[in-house]
Amino acid sequence: MKFLRPFCLGLLSLSLLFSQLRAQAPEVSPRVLIVLDASGSMWGQVHGRPKIEIAREVIRDFEGSLPANVELGLVAYGHRHKGDCNDIELVAPVDKLDRKGLVKTVNALQPKGKTPLTSAVEFAAEKLRYTEQKASVILVTDGEETCDRDPCEAAAKLESLGLDFTAHVIAFDLTDKAARSVECLAKTTGGQFLKADDAASLADALTMAMEAETKPAPEEEKLGEATLEGPATVVMGSTFEVKWTGPNNRGDHICIVPQGTDDRAFGNYAYTIRGNPSQLVALIQPGQAELRYVTGISGKVLARAPIEITKAVITLKAAEQIIAGGKIPVEWTGPNNHGDRIGIAMKDADKTAIANYEYTVRGNPALVTAPLTVGEAEIHYIAGQGSQILESQPVKIMPAEVSLMAVETVVAGARLKIDWTGPNNNADRIAIVSAGPNGKEVVNYEYTVRGNPAAVTAPMIVGAAEIRYIAGQGGKTLATRPVTITEAQVSLTAPDRVVAGAEVSVEWTGPGNQSDRIAIVSPGANGKEVMNYEYTQRGNPVKVPATMILGAAEIRYIAGQGGKVLATRSLTIEASKVTLKGPASSPAGTKVAIDWEGPDNRGDRITIVMKGTPDDKIEKYGYTSWGNPLKVEAPKSAGEAEIRYLSGQGNAVLARQPIQLMQPAEE
Repeated sequence: MKFLRPFCLGLLSLSLLFSQLRAQAPEVSPRVLIVLDASGSMWGQVHGRPKIEIAREVIRDFEGSLPANVELGLVAYGHRHKGDCNDIELVAPVDKLDRKGLVKTVNALQPKGKTPLTSAVEFAAEKLRYTEQKASVILVTDGEETCDRDPCEAAAKLESLGLDFTAHVIAFDLTDKAARSVECLAKTTGGQFLKADDAASLADALTMAMEAETKPAPEEEKLGEATLEGPATVVMGSTFEVKWTGPNNRGDHICIVPQGTDDRAFGNYAYTIRGNPSQLVALIQPGQAELRYVTGISGKVLARAPIEITKAVITLKAAEQIIAGGKIPVEWTGPNNHGDRIGIAMKDADKTAIANYEYTVRGNPALVTAPLTVGEAEIHYIAGQGSQILESQPVKIMPAEVSLMAVETVVAGARLKIDWTGPNNNADRIAIVSAGPNGKEVVNYEYTVRGNPAAVTAPMIVGAAEIRYIAGQGGKTLATRPVTITEAQVSLTAPDRVVAGAEVSVEWTGPGNQSDRIAIVSPGANGKEVMNYEYTQRGNPVKVPATMILGAAEIRYIAGQGGKVLATRSLTIEASKVTLKGPASSPAGTKVAIDWEGPDNRGDRITIVMKGTPDDKIEKYGYTSWGNPLKVEAPKSAGEAEIRYLSGQGNAVLARQPIQLMQPAEE
């Protein structure tokens, strides 16, 4: 028999649950699919963190604590396309745990689309062959069905057709009303319906859902008597203690809920397994409330006690005016509960989505960034619990004075100094913008915090462009100024012919911008170019090594920005004359004097190796730059050997001479 277990919001240790789980026998080998909501709403935040980040972290820790016999898979929805009700995918098939693979898969999910949760659960059931064998699904959703499906109707069908189908449902950051819309999936199929509002409670919910699958059967619930002893009054949102007596079944918990609410209502809670007294967080709504002892399996209320929630003293103090986008210090008094924050929003804005805020835990006064919209606004004290506005104060947002000063023309790729006035808020930037290919803008910028004037590199696109002051908040353009980008004058002077590997002196004219470089390029194998280069900032002329590829090559001036070629000059690379003159024989392990003729390029060297040694293997050697003749130590083994001249570029063997190494005479 399966049981539905209603829970209020709370926390439970993963390690504690799984130590209990492993200690009980016999274990079964469950096959479970997690159905994860990856719709666009998962970018919404809980206590300042995106819900998708919380889910990734919790799933990583959760799967790391699972018994080895669990076969786990993952279905995701809403992660590939916007507005697509068919965007459901089996991203990790049910199999023995591949912990690293599952974590990598979850981390790759990018929320985008709708919430086809009903179809996703049906999809998971089909993948588990629910009509032929036991099948269990754990749905984690932060939203209601958005694809015109009835989850309750689907649950009834799955229950009637399934051999032994169970759907556990975790309502993540859902209101009570929204949570009830998906509760039937669990209730109808005999699964658990759990509510989670933060990382810890999401971890608890996943653990409890899996616990139901790994234990052969839930223990028999003890009802008995229970008592509660708590304070008569508590300040809203504060933490307080409740002493209790009761059966302490697995999943039993102490709740605080508004007085008169249904026994199945959610509120704030703590599991009895966490200890006695229990630590509870008061509701944020002032008024009469009730403490309850609730059993974990059947959800029966065994004890009740009245409690009054009183209003906290909350004040706000700030300037009457603030520049758009500027930071305003706000002095505050208040409960400073978990997630409490000070926010600013326009007077007529949606108060359920205030984007400009700072957490009270960060300090007093709180530094809050004003919106960029000019007009009447309000400063709010916002409760972390439920995002309820507890206190407000009017503030007027004034326009910022923004201006830009710069020359009228700039060479493509050059750095342009731009004087500016403006709010200099976080991430404000000065940009030069050109019209690029396919209608896309090419934007180069520098942050205002880097100094005034700002030095911005002009795009490589010649023609009309625009200088912009762009606000870090929302990317709004606050001021503009026209600028014309002109073509750079670039030329190259160098010899027509050079020896392979030799350093080529190249004189150049050009912008000499950051990362501009002079390159010698030869066609390589498989159509790939072989390139050697030196940055223009190293001087004029620059010395660039020729490649080791004989034949036609090209000298290029390459812009650091985008790699555009601004000028070219043809070059022919010729073979160098290389000869070696050493003794026909020499004692092994001794130094051998070798006369040589060759290009003496940077890194060129002479080595002695045993015959048959691969060309890419180098033993003891001497650089040609050390002199001529050059003394090189021979290998210690007697036998046929070879003197080799190696190019410093690529270690190509340019010349060889045989040499016989003799065993040294014994003294």
